[in-house]
Amino acid sequence: MILFLDTVSPLPEFSLIQDNKIIHSKKILTNDSDKMSDLIIPAYISLQKKFLVNRKLQCLITNTGPGSYTALRVGIAFLSGLSIAQKIDFIGISCLDLYLYSIAQDQLDSSALYVGSSNNQNFIYLYDKKNGFIVKKIEKNKNISGLENLFLKQIVTNVIPELTDINLLKNIKYAKINFNELVRLNLTHILSQPKQQIIEPIYISNNTILN
Repeated sequence: MILFLDTVSPLPEFSLIQDNKIIHSKKILTNDSDKMSDLIIPAYISLQKKFLVNRKLQCLITNTGPGSYTALRVGIAFLSGLSIAQKIDFIGISCLDLYLYSIAQDQLDSSALYVGSSNNQNFIYLYDKKNGFIVKKIEKNKNISGLENLFLKQIVTNVIPELTDINLLKNIKYAKINFNELVRLNLTHILSQPKQQIIEPIYISNNTILN
C-alpha cells in the first residue's frame, strides 16, 4: 500500500493506493480557515483506524511544491517523521515533474502549468525553448493577464473552477489535473526513483526558487 499526501492543492488530502487503484482519499482541510498543523494527525489516525496503514505501508509519496509554505512544511515534516518512525521509504516529487508525465514534448511551449495552493498561493510554470521552465507567483487576485501574447493553447491546472471564473484568457483551453491521479498513473516511474532521506520543499519568492 502506498500513501500519497497532496500537500499542494488548496485542500490537502491523503490518498491510499493499492494495486494501481486509489482505494481511499481523505481531505485534511475542509475550508481555507482550517490549519494543516491541527488536522493532519487526526486525519492520519482516522486512516490508521480504518485501514491499519501502519502495518501495510510500503512507501510514502508527496508533491513538493510549489505551494503554500506552511502546508509544504507541515506535510513534509509529518511524512518525514512517519518515514523514520516506521522505517518506510519516502519519495518527494515536484508538481512540475508530475505535469511532465502528462504532457507531450511537442506541447510544452504551447502549454502552461497553473498550480493553486492553500492560503491563496498560486503559481504558473511557462516553458521557453532557450531557458527551459520559468515559474511565476500569481498574486492574490490571481491575475494572469499578460499571457495573451504568448503561444499558449492550454493551461493545465489543479484548480480549474477558479481560473475559469476569472475568464481572462478566453481563447485558451483549460485542462484539469489531479495530483493523486498523476501519482497513481505513474507509480512505476516514481517508485523507481532513488529513495530520499531529505525531502526539499519548493518555495517561491520573487519568482525565484529558494533553496
